[in-house]
Amino acid sequence: MALVALDISARDMYCAIAGGFGVDASCRHSFYDDFSDLDAWDVAQGNWRIDKGQLCGGPGEGRTFKDLSADDYVISINSATLGQGNGYGVFFRATNTPRFNGYSFQYDPGYRGGAFIIRKWIKGREIWPPFAVARARGYDWWQTPRQIRLSVKGNTFAVDVDGQQVLRATDDTYAQGGIGLRTWDRTTVCFDDLSVDTIP
Repeated sequence: MALVALDISARDMYCAIAGGFGVDASCRHSFYDDFSDLDAWDVAQGNWRIDKGQLCGGPGEGRTFKDLSADDYVISINSATLGQGNGYGVFFRATNTPRFNGYSFQYDPGYRGGAFIIRKWIKGREIWPPFAVARARGYDWWQTPRQIRLSVKGNTFAVDVDGQQVLRATDDTYAQGGIGLRTWDRTTVCFDDLSVDTIP
């Protein structure tokens, strides 16, 4: 009762105590998943599974979402490895799943010889063409773990791959929403250690 009066959540108390022993990753982020299970995710479509502590998807069209009540945030994926196929996506500001509105960043060797792209989605359908494209012909797309960092602030979106910015774009359509992951066609991909940090 005293914690409620002081507006201290059980999670805050746990994290404060854990701080004395070395804070775990879930206390450092607004959302964190080491993919020990699928409990945090709403699988809307496709073949998603936990394999050796990674979230793996594909082949075929696959979509899984995590609801967030947030507008500005940074999504970080410590490792994303494309095994085969034409790419994978990271959804952001997604609402009203599964027929959602929102955006996706796509790591996309299948787009015109290979590109990093950002798309808008309306009622679960991707809008053509993508509104941001950075061609990357000759890039080593497959079998290499990549670190993905997607910053979403106001109407500006910036994507880093392995610490280098590959794409920057602006759009005013959607102001808030959750995150998600996507596969399509012959894609197989595995993700490891995903976190979300809100931007003040």
